[in-house]
Amino acid sequence: MSDLLLLVAFVAAVNPPRSRLALPDQGAGRPRPLVVVIGSVGAVAVIAGLAGASAPVLDAVEVTPETFRIAAGLVAVLAGGWAFVFPLPTSEPPLRGWRAGIWPVAYPLILAPEVLLLAIAGGTQNGAVGTTAAAVSAIAALGLLGLVPDRGTAPRVLAAAGRVLAGLLVVVGIFLMIDGIRDV
Repeated sequence: MSDLLLLVAFVAAVNPPRSRLALPDQGAGRPRPLVVVIGSVGAVAVIAGLAGASAPVLDAVEVTPETFRIAAGLVAVLAGGWAFVFPLPTSEPPLRGWRAGIWPVAYPLILAPEVLLLAIAGGTQNGAVGTTAAAVSAIAALGLLGLVPDRGTAPRVLAAAGRVLAGLLVVVGIFLMIDGIRDV
């Protein structure tokens, strides 16, 4: 998978516009910056760890990288279809204080199953550095969208952009499955 496709895959999987709609806010329709930073840093650490340990993880479960790409692609297709049909993420009750960065920001908003599987699949093909860089770019887009107030037409625009990225995630998932099948 090329670096550009990996970047597109992470942006589609993290789906910053859709995820932005579920960030815990501090009032006035803006998310709490400390919570977003904590969640983002924690998510990047998990993604980097999974990407770096992707080969040993796949060896431990006796799955080839090609087969794993097929499975990751299937999960991406299902997740993209779900996000397309349900453009607003479910509202999770946040933990108190800075711990809201762990729940719901890091997990389940950023570290959704499709992102975790993409980190492992990307780690086997593009290495830990390339995979982490793509993930950081996608998560940074979520941080930038955190500056957009959640009022007026912004939620509808974010939901529409989230649907576009959900459709793109379906396309990326199909590509991953075909790429895995072709490499087997």
